[in-house]
Amino acid sequence: MKDNITASTTTTPAATKTAKKKKHIFKKKIPQKGDPDYLSPTQLRNRRKRKAKKKTKLQVNQPQQQQKSSDKSSGAGNNNKINSTDEELKDPSMKYISYPTKTPIVRTAKKYIEPLLQSSNNNNNTFNVYIGPLYHWRTVSKLAVRPVDTTHNNNKVAIGLFAENSHSLLPVPKCKAHHPSINQVVEVVTKSCHELNVTPYESNTADNESKSEEEMGQLRYIGVNIDRSSGGAQLTLVWNGTNGEEDEVLDKLVDAILSKMEICKSGETAGEEPPMKKQRRRGRRGGDNKEWQVNDDIKKPISNNNKVRLHSLWINYNSSWKHSNRIFEYDESCWRHVTGPTSITEHLRFPTPKSEGQKGVADPAPLSYPVPLHFPPTVFRQANLDSFTNIVGRIREHVLKMSEKPLCVELYGGVGTIALNLSDAVSHVVSSDENPNNLKCFQDSVKQLPAEIQPLLEYKQKNAADMVTSESNLFQKCELLVLDPPRKGLEEEVIDFLCKGACSSIKLLVYVSCGFQAFQRDCDALLASGRWKVDFAEGHVLFPGSDAIETLAFFGPKR
Repeated sequence: MKDNITASTTTTPAATKTAKKKKHIFKKKIPQKGDPDYLSPTQLRNRRKRKAKKKTKLQVNQPQQQQKSSDKSSGAGNNNKINSTDEELKDPSMKYISYPTKTPIVRTAKKYIEPLLQSSNNNNNTFNVYIGPLYHWRTVSKLAVRPVDTTHNNNKVAIGLFAENSHSLLPVPKCKAHHPSINQVVEVVTKSCHELNVTPYESNTADNESKSEEEMGQLRYIGVNIDRSSGGAQLTLVWNGTNGEEDEVLDKLVDAILSKMEICKSGETAGEEPPMKKQRRRGRRGGDNKEWQVNDDIKKPISNNNKVRLHSLWINYNSSWKHSNRIFEYDESCWRHVTGPTSITEHLRFPTPKSEGQKGVADPAPLSYPVPLHFPPTVFRQANLDSFTNIVGRIREHVLKMSEKPLCVELYGGVGTIALNLSDAVSHVVSSDENPNNLKCFQDSVKQLPAEIQPLLEYKQKNAADMVTSESNLFQKCELLVLDPPRKGLEEEVIDFLCKGACSSIKLLVYVSCGFQAFQRDCDALLASGRWKVDFAEGHVLFPGSDAIETLAFFGPKR
């Protein structure tokens, strides 16, 4: 006991001295006016407000985080339930909306491509990235329909997106990326389903593994495509059933939806090219988003009443295996056209740097005739056709500078969106795609073009691999090759042909990529072959808010 008291007595002065010393060392000097760290009274007051706001937010979020943990542990294994965790998740399509041109994939693309441009001794060594409107740009959307809560056996439906890497549905009734008409359609379908007690489809989990396909539910997905000229919605109901079988619930659902929507007049959906209007700058001078403003006629649905505008209504019967993640069944027998025109007709309107408000955007000479593009729900259509127009414009701008009109071959051509808009700049076009529904769309477009242009346009219903292996005579004459593959990139047969095959006649290789990892793989292979070099590349953010980039690259033969 005595030793303990002595130790305590001897250490106290030292400890006090150290404490005083520390206090003296860390004493802050108040910055004076003119010092780098000096803050004015107003700046100090604003800083205190920010700290107080942050503290309040932390206090509010703390019990919510505890509730999230509780819900996660109690709700394990139930992927269909939309619990508080799902409701508090942010819209996954808007994750990077605060810095859409600085996402991880954009930074990766810049780091990879700029050295390639420099090594090509190119005058333009910068990988520029362009972006269009931040909001209401999406005119194509496929949304899942799932139960709000499977634990209470109710039929309340939720329509939205799956959270990342899960089957938990996140309702997005007011998604800012969607064209306003899409959000209105979601509201109409949701209300109609609730009125009729329609059973939403259940995601496959351990809880319903024993259920038959018929017991999994009725409405699986909805697909919505918007006619930009009228704001009308091309609506597809993906139904768990078989075409030709009577279904009273489906018939009632169709009637309920039609009663809440206004069918567009034929003149408004005939596909006339909208008049070119001088675009006005909105907002205060010097605003951050002045370059992202677009013509109001494109973005706002036009209606004389409160009803949502309907372009057409379709049923897609999808009774595929419950483990399948396929949204549509593309067999012709699985589609039923209920009402409205059979396709949306769109025209690309090439912007100018002045009208678009973006320095460096493509400024191609416009075609002297309109080019209609036909989009039924059975074919692929760009979700952001406004921004994709800039990509087509850049390609057109470059092709027009070629010394002679080239013979053009397009692989993965879809309905011919790119090739048809090059029809006056090339000597001949052969577009191709494996989707059998594309052929009629292409032919319908060609019929509306000038008589002297029509014989120059041809379409082959083949996939890209078959094209390069079976059309050797065509590729011996090909001078312009346009590639617009899906996210997975080029097939091995296409890469082998470009690296080893008889393709010496190609003067310009255009690669439009929506999956950068695949583009990087394919680009590495092309450069490693010693045949190709990158002459030009730029990026386009077609999905503002997502970690994605559309890459446009021009490859030239390496002499």
